Amino acid sequence: MRTKKVKPPPKKYEYILQITKEFDSIQKKEYFSFRFLTTKEFLTFRYILNIETEHKDGVLNFEILGFKAPVSDLSNFGAAEYEYKMYDFDYVEYSISVHRKDVDSIKFKISLQKSKSAPVKLGKFPKESFIEIKTE
Repeated sequence: MRTKKVKPPPKKYEYILQITKEFDSIQKKEYFSFRFLTTKEFLTFRYILNIETEHKDGVLNFEILGFKAPVSDLSNFGAAEYEYKMYDFDYVEYSISVHRKDVDSIKFKISLQKSKSAPVKLGKFPKESFIEIKTE
């Protein structure tokens, strides 16, 4: 008698994007962090997300190309991730677009604010999306 394979239920989102305001103690500058994580956790490697980033005139483009294997000798488990640190910013509205391997893309706007309690204000966001946005 064979046992059935148990598949986890499908996840609503494939990626999570965390947008936060941080402080770099080495450069003594504030920056906004755009940290991408997969919702899937890998058992053998903690992969690195391969993302091309373009920042020009209030527009940020992120193109998710796939995964890269980690460089370290020790294997580790967990979600794949990538972080973009935006040091040169103004407190204005930015247009963000995220493209996924010629499959999907989403566009939305964020406003960067001087407020310590809510430094990032998320604009209109599409209801159907492959990515969840967190601005905490």
